[in-house]
Amino acid sequence: MAIIGSIRKHSWIAVAIVGIAILAFILGDLTKNNGGIPDVGKVDGVTMTSQRFNELVTEMENNYKTQQQTAQVPSEIESQIREQVWQQFVDETLMEEQTSKLGMRVSAAEVSDMFTGTFIHPYLRQMFTNPQTGQYDMKQVNYLIENFDQLDTTIRMQWVEIEKYVKRDREQQKYSSLIGSGFYMPKAISEKVAAYGTESSNIRVAALPYNTVNDEEAAISDADFKAYYDKHRAEFRIQDEMRELEFITFPVNPTPEDLADIQNDVQKVWEEFQTVPEDEIAFFVNSESDRSYDSSYVKAASFKAPLDEQIAAASAGTMLAPQMVGNEWMMAKVLGSAVRPDSLRASVIYILNSNAGGNITRPDEQAKRLADSVLALVNSNKMSFEQAVEQFSDDSQKGETKGDMKWQLDGGYGFLNEQIVNTPVGQSFLFTHPQGVGYFVVKVTDKTPANKKFRVALITREIVPSNNTNRAVYNDANRFAGQNRTIDAFDAAAREQNLQVRSARVGLMSDNMAGVPNARSIVQWAYNEDTKMGAVADQVYESDGMFVVVALKDVYKKGYATLDQVRPMIEQQVRLEKKAQILMERASSAVKAGQDIASVAVALNVPVDTLAGVNFGDYNLQKFGMEPKVLSTVAVTKSGLVGPVKGANGVYVIQVDGKEAAENNYNVMGRMEQGMNMKSRYLSQVLRDGAKITDQRNKFF
Repeated sequence: MAIIGSIRKHSWIAVAIVGIAILAFILGDLTKNNGGIPDVGKVDGVTMTSQRFNELVTEMENNYKTQQQTAQVPSEIESQIREQVWQQFVDETLMEEQTSKLGMRVSAAEVSDMFTGTFIHPYLRQMFTNPQTGQYDMKQVNYLIENFDQLDTTIRMQWVEIEKYVKRDREQQKYSSLIGSGFYMPKAISEKVAAYGTESSNIRVAALPYNTVNDEEAAISDADFKAYYDKHRAEFRIQDEMRELEFITFPVNPTPEDLADIQNDVQKVWEEFQTVPEDEIAFFVNSESDRSYDSSYVKAASFKAPLDEQIAAASAGTMLAPQMVGNEWMMAKVLGSAVRPDSLRASVIYILNSNAGGNITRPDEQAKRLADSVLALVNSNKMSFEQAVEQFSDDSQKGETKGDMKWQLDGGYGFLNEQIVNTPVGQSFLFTHPQGVGYFVVKVTDKTPANKKFRVALITREIVPSNNTNRAVYNDANRFAGQNRTIDAFDAAAREQNLQVRSARVGLMSDNMAGVPNARSIVQWAYNEDTKMGAVADQVYESDGMFVVVALKDVYKKGYATLDQVRPMIEQQVRLEKKAQILMERASSAVKAGQDIASVAVALNVPVDTLAGVNFGDYNLQKFGMEPKVLSTVAVTKSGLVGPVKGANGVYVIQVDGKEAAENNYNVMGRMEQGMNMKSRYLSQVLRDGAKITDQRNKFF
């Protein structure tokens, strides 16, 4: 049914959005013993065992494979899935803890209402909206509920997960709403703020941008750093422990000798390639090329330039001499050309014999007679192909696919491909399975327009460093690591040898460092409890054409970073504070001596800018950019000279010339309320801050 297809279609979305793994873990026993294997982690005493964690990750990976129709999960997706399983475990556990304390639950009536009542859950509406009508298909949902016991196991499991998600999500919404309702602005303040949005000011401004003070004049001291740090310490809170690493990369590149050896080897292969008989081409290519032999027909444009144009102009038997294309040597022989479609579509009826196993018991002779009869029926139009699929096909998915194999690129139909290419659209043929498990009745249903394609024997040789070169670079890196066992020695040796030292901050489950992919083993070393701050790793790490020597520079514990740790990050702001101090003193003197904005501007040697219609609800102070302090000062000043005001981009002296009704209806309160509501989004982090979380994933991944 359509609803089953809808659930299958959205199964990966369900995993990615709602955390299907977490819904599954609620069903399991999270605290069971795991045979002595360390647990992945704990959240306030609730344990995630390694076994359960792996089960949940596998479940999500399988859903990904099904949705994406792939046999392999990319490594970056694997990392994302593992991270999602852990983060969802933490959030769900903490939320369960809070709602349990409050006795906050979602009733059966509420759950029913989210499926078939007035307040349909947004996720369900997304899944079960009829694309033709745009309406929520409640009949389909009711059918699924009423016939739950008759559904196959996979669909029942997915439905249970969906039910648990919408219930849990409603519970979380209740809790978030409860917290959000705790934000309150007193009436007197809200009325005053709202009034500021109803009037605008006409002002004149004398501005002193920070960039008018050079860095030498604004020299900063340790006391300046400390003063800034003490004032802004709350901004340097570290949510999750981090490691700061220093590292040096030793790239492995081919030497001139390597390049010469590769070219000589390529020349020998070329000389032999020209003499290979065509029936031995495939074996020769597989023996000598970095890429396997491909016998399919492809467009000339699929080859890299300049091979594409050379192949397009070639005839069968043409040899293309070795040439460097990117980072490879390439040579080729054009074996033939043909006019073929890019994509094909066909439908198939499976008539299997007992060799196929399962519940198929018919002998081959009976299968052959049945296949011949089915072909005759569809060719004579006595039965439609779709009807024949429904009545005769042994495909377990025929109820959904109707035999349709969907569009495939030329070559994608495997052993059926050539006969589909050579059969006109609308016609059917009988195909004997090469492994003797039965027969296929195949109907060609569509093809894209034909294009000229080529069958090419291509030999490639990647230009890579030799083993000797690789070994020599490794020895250099290993020697450096062995001779410099502390970070001080590491830095000194790097300066002496003119080697670039790079730095990176990594988290517990980071996979990469800046410029170094596949750095997981480096991160594991940095987080190993035996690794001391200031140590240089014994091991030289290898990553994508380089060797890496790494040292642990600092450990950023959960809590507040130290002044020394943040000093490089805050230097720019500390200097701006010093420039602001200089300009504030300069502007204060001018204001004391002046009578109005004109005299202040003369004293400061700056122009006066006239700004009309300045409102408290503005995002920017017009040409001066975002200056909320200046806007606030203007809003509360009826008239006269005011300042200096220390802004984000400079210091300002302002003359307020008068007020008038705002041209636009600035909803200042609406913006402030929106900002207050946004604070509830930090709920997860607040709960984490108060929780005892033990994360040991680094021991496993």
